[in-house]
Amino acid sequence: MLKFLRALGACHLQAATNSFNFLCRRPLATMTTVIVIAIALTLPALFWVFTDNLGQLTIDWQRGSHISLYLKSPMSPGQEDIFLKEIRAIDGVGHATIKTKEEGLNELQQQEGMHDIMRYLPENPLPAVVDVVPSLAVNTPLKIKQLYERLKILPQIEQAKLDMEWLTRLHALLSFVTKIAHALLALLASAVVFIVGNTLRLAIHNRHEEIQVLKLIGATDTFIIRPFLYSGMWYGMVGAIFAVLFVNIFMLSVSVAFQELASVYHMHYPLLGLTVKQAYLIVLVAISLGWLGAKLSVKRQLASIEPYN
Repeated sequence: MLKFLRALGACHLQAATNSFNFLCRRPLATMTTVIVIAIALTLPALFWVFTDNLGQLTIDWQRGSHISLYLKSPMSPGQEDIFLKEIRAIDGVGHATIKTKEEGLNELQQQEGMHDIMRYLPENPLPAVVDVVPSLAVNTPLKIKQLYERLKILPQIEQAKLDMEWLTRLHALLSFVTKIAHALLALLASAVVFIVGNTLRLAIHNRHEEIQVLKLIGATDTFIIRPFLYSGMWYGMVGAIFAVLFVNIFMLSVSVAFQELASVYHMHYPLLGLTVKQAYLIVLVAISLGWLGAKLSVKRQLASIEPYN
């Protein structure tokens, strides 16, 4: 068994080396195919990165989606602490703070023109407000709506307020972009398979006589196919490396302009590029697509080649 594994490993190493040397002997044609594959992989990778950035932005905005709970009657400091503990114990609540009537009045008086108006009021008309921030696990409009329904029926609550319209639109946009990214990924993955298959089909045509001789001396189809499979894997791997490079260069160039735009709206949100995990995954997927394209093309093409009589 050990000898068999060693012999098999030597065959695969020889096939991988020979296929790599064959590609290096045709640098122009190889680089053309690699660049086309890289461009095909760059587009879905960019959509993937933009979807991740939009998802992260959604999480950040979700932290800003507060639920305001207006209390029926004022509470003593001890009662406020007990009530806040009850609120924080509810599943889905990430953070909760209370704003007393006095704090609300002070904030209102700081607004322009309100200080003179408030002087004519006989008493403070503002209720105490509990500000609730949903936890990160509550990450869909439905879950936030369910949390809102649980909170507003508490006996101490007079009225609850939640702005759901913008959050629903944001999640709808994220869902749409994600579906577009998946569709584009499937489409361009098929394109990579086609590109690799067509390239290797031409390579088999150019080596038609060599394959006939190999079949004549008894070479198996597996032995003949193996170098072409490795060629497809080389194409996929090198194309993926270029795609990762293209994506990171594009994100670096766009991030500068994005930061300038964000600063106009007093925002600070750095664009994220491909992570190491994502880069490895793109390379592995591209290698698999290269192998699949080679497998589908070479096997069918090889069946049509007969040895010399």
